[in-house]
Amino acid sequence: MRLPEGGKVGRYEILAKVGQGANGAVYRAQDPTIRRIVALKVIPAETMAPEGGGTTTGGRSTASFFEREAQAAGSLLHPHIVTLYDAGRDGDWYYLAMEFIEGGTFASEIAAGVSIDRAVAVGSAVADALDYAHEHGVVHRDIKPANLMILPDQKVKVTDFGIARLTSAASTMTSDMMVGTPHYMSPEQVQGGSIDGRSDLFSLGVVLYEALTRTKPFHAESLATILSRIMSAKVTPPHEVTPRVPQRLSAIVMRAMARDRDARYARGRDLAIDLRAFLGEQSGDQEAATVMTTRPAPARAPRFKAAVAGALLLVAIGGGTFLLRGWKASTAEPGIGFLVVTSEMPGVDVYLDGKLVGPTPATIEASEGSHELEFQKEGYYPAPITVEVLADQKVEVPSPPMLARSGR
Repeated sequence: MRLPEGGKVGRYEILAKVGQGANGAVYRAQDPTIRRIVALKVIPAETMAPEGGGTTTGGRSTASFFEREAQAAGSLLHPHIVTLYDAGRDGDWYYLAMEFIEGGTFASEIAAGVSIDRAVAVGSAVADALDYAHEHGVVHRDIKPANLMILPDQKVKVTDFGIARLTSAASTMTSDMMVGTPHYMSPEQVQGGSIDGRSDLFSLGVVLYEALTRTKPFHAESLATILSRIMSAKVTPPHEVTPRVPQRLSAIVMRAMARDRDARYARGRDLAIDLRAFLGEQSGDQEAATVMTTRPAPARAPRFKAAVAGALLLVAIGGGTFLLRGWKASTAEPGIGFLVVTSEMPGVDVYLDGKLVGPTPATIEASEGSHELEFQKEGYYPAPITVEVLADQKVEVPSPPMLARSGR
């Protein structure tokens, strides 16, 4: 893939190529305005068919993938989801500027071998991220080890929402079109049927199975055989493949991978609670298990739908979920948090719960709980987001990408 003249896409300066996907390449790039390093996903416009095209490999579906990734990722903000900074088009190139992750993927960890505690910790963090995405109407559709980025502090972040779709939006895919990576597809994906969040949980179950046993449950040499096994093959429980895996954990994984989606976990939160409860049973200390799974998040910055900043611990005790704080010293009145709102474009006004706060940048004091932020600028469509304010926490909220109204 040849880069534009001058090694730039939009305002971003290309530094190095770091990956190649079916629909585009990923580069390490720099935003010269603020000297921020980003992961820049670039798709050549020539692969996009004119409006009214209908191909599924290089035409309109590629454009749909791009638009869907920008829409889906741009609506989410969670400590375990890669942040989208910007999206747009530069001549013959479409691009997405995302958080650059210094680290590897969970696929590399699995290849090297991971402990049971590590596999469960990663699984519970991803389940939390998926629960958040599903609650906001987004299904990932391609959960696999290579899409789970591992930061230097061992925190995990879900990336590549390029084939995700908003469940509330009409799909542009045909009903018989399969989307996903074969080994990790759910039965309903194989069938080309309707998809909801339980499909992602099936895929996460497959990831956990592979992490615990170092084998893929539906492995075969041909695509047809893989898909056939997903639909009908009897899966050997993890504890029978690898005796070190406790039966309790094996049962959790098998429930996530139930062929009948009604028999799976209904929500990622439920799966996360069971995984953390298992760690608590193993260690005899449920709080310690939770600390291993959900480390305090850095004070940097949620974007789009701000979910959690700072330390947020979920502990399953007696069937309930409890929120624990105390990782940071209190610096504000109880029940009050702060939103530090910024924008890379000048002249952007921010509204909190329908009331004008003023132009960005702005530091907003807000009560604990969910709030609606809306960014407005003349000549652009408003960009609303939902933020979750936690007491005693300072959350950075950059403006999401704003789409120009027609004619600009």
